[in-house]
Amino acid sequence: MGPRAEAGAGTPTHRGVRLEGNTKVYTAAGGTQTGRRESRVSEPEIALRGGTHGPVVRIGDTVRRVPAPARDAIHALLRHLELVGFTGAPRCLGLDDQGREILTFIDGEVAVRLDGQPLPDYVRSDSALTQLGRLTRELHDATVGFEAPPGTEWSYLEGAPRDGEVICHNDLGPWNTVFRSGAPVAFIDWDGAAPAPRMWDVAYAVYRFVPFVPDEICSTILGWNEPPERLRRTQIFCDAYAIERSDVFTTMERRIELMIATGIAGNADGDPRFGDFWMTVMKRRLLRDLQFVRSYV
Repeated sequence: MGPRAEAGAGTPTHRGVRLEGNTKVYTAAGGTQTGRRESRVSEPEIALRGGTHGPVVRIGDTVRRVPAPARDAIHALLRHLELVGFTGAPRCLGLDDQGREILTFIDGEVAVRLDGQPLPDYVRSDSALTQLGRLTRELHDATVGFEAPPGTEWSYLEGAPRDGEVICHNDLGPWNTVFRSGAPVAFIDWDGAAPAPRMWDVAYAVYRFVPFVPDEICSTILGWNEPPERLRRTQIFCDAYAIERSDVFTTMERRIELMIATGIAGNADGDPRFGDFWMTVMKRRLLRDLQFVRSYV
């Protein structure tokens, strides 16, 4: 709780809050007899899962993280989404005194596997898939006409499209989706956002949420009791988004190919995101999924 103005002339008091690094500074202002004073209330840093470029922590109702290389373009995008009323993204509050970006914390559950447990049941529901299609469409429609400020740059996969009618999130998976009561309400981790055709995001979301991975992975890791009805579920997502599914599988194949190419190039350049773990584990998983997806192309 913030400070309470001392009794004085009986004039109303007003309280404001500003952020200074990891500290919330509460300001109580009263009449001339009470003057103005500040109180600092430090809140602990709580480590969160994820973070492509460095640790991610929660401080109060904010998230702090190392900005992506395309920081300026991404922050402009998040501010645009706030301006047009899209509620499915965090708000950008600038940088703290450590140079970390400050984003609003979005309350809910992020669907990640904990302690070897499968994903929550709601991630596999047709209802969630329908709502994901609609939320993705709302996101894309909210970005139509947005242009990044002059001099800013986006980050792209090796060989990926560099323009399109919308700004794609480019990593729409369960780990970047906030759910409430089993319904998707927001997307987080916007580091890879960039202009692209709508299908670039749609195909990747279908790959991750339907999902297009081998049946053994679905049953032993993702919690499916029976193999997912992939074609039916793909249609559910595309119908909810209102897009033809004709290019989904060829685009999905291309996305995975470019993810592999980007990782190999990054490893050769010494990018820590594509170190030994990526080369020995993630690359193998992507090659496995690529082979599986090609059976649908």
